[in-house]
Amino acid sequence: MDAALSCKKELPLYLGRRDHALEADLQGRLDAGHRVFAVGDVHGHLATLRALIHRLKLGDADRLVILGDAIDRGPDAAGVVALIRSDPRLLTLIGNHERMATKCLQDDGRIELWPEWMQRGGGATWGSYIVRAEGDLHVAKQTFADDLLWMDALPTEIVLNDVRLVHAGYDPRKPLEAQTEHELLWIRRRFYRHDAPLDPRRTVVFGHSTTTKFGSRPGDVAFSHVRLPDGRPSWLAMDIGAYNHVDPGLASVDLRTMRIERQRTLRSERWFDAPERREAPVSDFVGLRTLESKRDRRVRPRSSGYATVAGLVLPRDGSCRSWAESQAAIAANELPPTTWRRLRAAASPLRPQGPVLSQRQAAQQHRILLGPGRPPERTHPVLPPP
Repeated sequence: MDAALSCKKELPLYLGRRDHALEADLQGRLDAGHRVFAVGDVHGHLATLRALIHRLKLGDADRLVILGDAIDRGPDAAGVVALIRSDPRLLTLIGNHERMATKCLQDDGRIELWPEWMQRGGGATWGSYIVRAEGDLHVAKQTFADDLLWMDALPTEIVLNDVRLVHAGYDPRKPLEAQTEHELLWIRRRFYRHDAPLDPRRTVVFGHSTTTKFGSRPGDVAFSHVRLPDGRPSWLAMDIGAYNHVDPGLASVDLRTMRIERQRTLRSERWFDAPERREAPVSDFVGLRTLESKRDRRVRPRSSGYATVAGLVLPRDGSCRSWAESQAAIAANELPPTTWRRLRAAASPLRPQGPVLSQRQAAQQHRILLGPGRPPERTHPVLPPP
């Protein structure tokens, strides 16, 4: 395996995939004087991407091409995908993170989260789908599966008259037409350290490798010192690091004028200010805590902390358990000491006419909860002692 690749994964070696109709459309727009931009890895930073689009004043005839890795690590990858798919001005290549995500979709349509992807920022992406589905796992899986099919069909490169757009780069040891997905999505140093142009007619515009590792200054776009015959740089590195700790942001380049525009990562999306974090805590930035608070309001009774709705027990940690589960899973002293009279007094606002405990049940100190809507003629089951 090539040591210049950053991650050694057992992924299929498919040849690169191009969309010739898309390439013709983009070249036609450039020839007509419209603007076509390329932007580096977005990595789920939806608000920052929107700010960049606003800064560019993107018109209806303009196009913005994301160089892969639109998802993972950031706070709202699902929102980024939804924006790209709904806005005709936005396009994207497939990146190594999209390719890892597609491993979650099984042949029978089931979603099985691939551990290698989850360890590399996929947890934040999956969390954003759950949040956008308002906690409905079925809806989240359906949306995620549909987006994975869309990702799987994305092109690996775009070749225009003067530029090549690709996620990671090219292996200089192979002809350009023989490059596989493995090189196009994963290669790093072997590509950008090569001392000769790979395509004498075109500048290669790529992402994947953050310029903080090899650029002149963190947060700036990096240009190759190797020049084409017409004086243009051999390559242009666009991933300035949406979540680098020095000067984070997104950068775009106008493919006609080669003008660079930069948008700093918004303060609301700077999850990486905590050095120990490897991906965005979705609960802080997308609203998972709001969902949790809504759930708590649904299950917590207003009258008492421990007299809960029918058949539910809320221990001190706030988790929700059925009566049978609580008997099997919690210790007898996990709940604070109480008596039947206290429980009945706490539950009486919920069910004023509850059934009466027998002397035998009361003597055995069974903690039976009264819930709303229980028929008065129904008696409590005799539960085994813990």
